[in-house]
Amino acid sequence: MKNILVIAPTTANIYQVIWEGFKNYATEVHTDFMSNLFPRYKYKNKAERVGNFLSKVFLNRNIKEIYYRKIMQKRLAILKEEYAAIFVIRPDLLTDKELTFLKSKTPNLIAYYWDTMDFYPRKKKIIHLFDKVYSFDIQDCKKYGFDRLTNFYYYEPLPVAIDKTVFCISHIEKKRYPFFNQMGKFLDKNKISYRFLTKQSKEKLRSPHIEYLKESIPYAEMLKLLNHYEIILDIAKPNQHGLSFRIFESMGMNKKIITNNRSVMEYDFYNPNNILIIDFDNLEIPKSFFETPFQPIDEAIKQKYHLRSFVQTVIGNLVNP
Repeated sequence: MKNILVIAPTTANIYQVIWEGFKNYATEVHTDFMSNLFPRYKYKNKAERVGNFLSKVFLNRNIKEIYYRKIMQKRLAILKEEYAAIFVIRPDLLTDKELTFLKSKTPNLIAYYWDTMDFYPRKKKIIHLFDKVYSFDIQDCKKYGFDRLTNFYYYEPLPVAIDKTVFCISHIEKKRYPFFNQMGKFLDKNKISYRFLTKQSKEKLRSPHIEYLKESIPYAEMLKLLNHYEIILDIAKPNQHGLSFRIFESMGMNKKIITNNRSVMEYDFYNPNNILIIDFDNLEIPKSFFETPFQPIDEAIKQKYHLRSFVQTVIGNLVNP
């Protein structure tokens, strides 16, 4: 049986879903797992914090980065001698040295970019290190010759009391704040119930339309929360052409979705009855969107975007070269 290694960030515990997916759907291979994120570094005192600031400015030496790299060295040291493939999600979190070491362990070093290239310039600099690169962004695939691999859903809908509130839970960074504020004002004006949740960021931006969480909600719990609402809001970043997890999760749970990401029109599950595309330059949401029921999507189409399909795409060429 071939051995593969999956390396993924621990963001919102979604890595657990991915790892369970490989365990359940990649039965033809043995899968090891590793995180490429680390426990947050805690300064011992204020003096160490100030010292690190000065060290970064004058010596180009960051004690937090040194700490993180030592952790990764320990993780890499216990890897098997060789893997049939190593699949790295968010490889830009690793150094060139670490990626080169991984490449020495496998004939198939595979990257998955689940963010648009322009958001993380380092991704352009490390393309040459990989034997294959997958991307969720359709425009990046066309521009750089990547293989397309969308995000996925795995959570099936449960019978719950459906709330018609427009719901969104997301990391809301500075660039998207104006859109959420505009949407909140629009929904208030039209007396449409809504609930926007985000974890308080370092930027400490504030909006009367957003609820702030002290801690991130684990991914599995977040999905259960999504299941309570009938209509999900997805606001893409400027110049984002890949579809977020929210869109696939909504499809899997049979939810309607409101989004500004026009790329969704290119997908076979697109149905204007279920997916409303908005334009923030001329924001309109017809009442009929709230009044008409969700129209079921063909099961064969839905299964193309299930976690099972995601995993089988990654391992397919290894099992059947």
